[in-house]
Amino acid sequence: MKPTLRFILSLALGTSIATGQSAMRNPASAMWDDPHFVKSFTASYGVLSGFEPEISDAEKVVLRDLLPSIKNSPGVAINALQGQIKPNSSAAFDFILANLYFQQGRLDEAVRYYRSATQKYPNFRRAHKNLGLALVQKESFKEAITAISRGLALGDVDGRSYGLLGFCYLTERLYYPAEAAYRQAILMQPNVQDWKLGLARCLIETGDFDASVALLDTLLKQEPDNVDFWLLQANAFVGKNEALAAAKNIEVVRRMGRAKLPSLTMLGDIYMNHNSPRLALGAYLEALELPGSENSRALMRAAELFTARGDFDQAQILIKRLRTQLADNLTDETGLKLLTLEAKIARATGDADEAFGILTKIVERDALNGDALIELGNYYAAKGDFERAVNRYGQAQLIAEYERPALIAHAQTLVRRTNYKEALKLLARALELKPDKYLSQYVERIERATR
Repeated sequence: MKPTLRFILSLALGTSIATGQSAMRNPASAMWDDPHFVKSFTASYGVLSGFEPEISDAEKVVLRDLLPSIKNSPGVAINALQGQIKPNSSAAFDFILANLYFQQGRLDEAVRYYRSATQKYPNFRRAHKNLGLALVQKESFKEAITAISRGLALGDVDGRSYGLLGFCYLTERLYYPAEAAYRQAILMQPNVQDWKLGLARCLIETGDFDASVALLDTLLKQEPDNVDFWLLQANAFVGKNEALAAAKNIEVVRRMGRAKLPSLTMLGDIYMNHNSPRLALGAYLEALELPGSENSRALMRAAELFTARGDFDQAQILIKRLRTQLADNLTDETGLKLLTLEAKIARATGDADEAFGILTKIVERDALNGDALIELGNYYAAKGDFERAVNRYGQAQLIAEYERPALIAHAQTLVRRTNYKEALKLLARALELKPDKYLSQYVERIERATR
């Protein structure tokens, strides 16, 4: 049974469409590298009259004396300010202290004093905004949404706030408000790449693949060497069921020498699904050379798919390379899995004795290896030794993980012997464990045969 594209990609990517070669970067992590942000943040130590809490004459004197240390010796300023903050002191002191902590990366203290500033003066808009920025850095995204939104509502509007708000919504999987926030951010900061990537991700997540492809076309004309743009568009093409278009995008990144493990395994999956096992093998072998491949389930799954599809030449090459590449990291589980695949290939290519020898060794090492038990059942069934075949299938059925495939293998053996009634009983149990339309169709064909 040929796996569909959706089936293969769901195995490779999980339940959602991939959004690039790595996790999303937190845009707040690079704020202090932006000279424009640093300049505006430094300016925020002043007080905006009419929008922020007033400072008494005595407090103005204290603040004037502290200005040199605020600029040149933040640690000294922090110690001095802490002694000035009281329940009835100006919220401006709390705000300035929070800013000093924020600049030093002491986020917990910054959040504490931003909160106390907004409690003293609820409409302190810059305090709400900076609280949001600190919370984004802390990855407290739900709280950041509240703080940034409050700052925007009070009138402290800028592209960074909208962009970070979009990032928070996207991280919380609230895609429609994320899209709206990103669009505002792009209008105000059209040259910031993070906002464009965020919008493209939102469009993909909401299923607006055509819009995502069109947006990324525009972005790629502006930045043709941007790997993230090529890969995001590839994912949009997957969403549109245009897998070969996705493959072209990944090939561009591959030729740039910047394709990573997830992209190459995805490329291999696409080629596999389009009956191009040689191209698929090339992608998988290249992936095998990259860091992290020793822990890649996708490459083991590729070997299983080659074997299941009857692409034995490709399967044997990949298995051999897996053994070589993983020599120092080959676990017992992986080693036994590779042996099982080799046994399946040997049996399928007519070398039954070789298959039997491998499978016997596997079961001796691991009596609960369901794959090997099922294959031994298939071996005995092919030899006409149905009693031993049923015994092996029965052993595999007792292992929860392998009950369903053992039931199906056993049923197929019974069908070949025209024992349809017993086969249908086993298949009914298999469908009870996990419904499957292809298995249901197989059952229907058997039922027609019985009639």
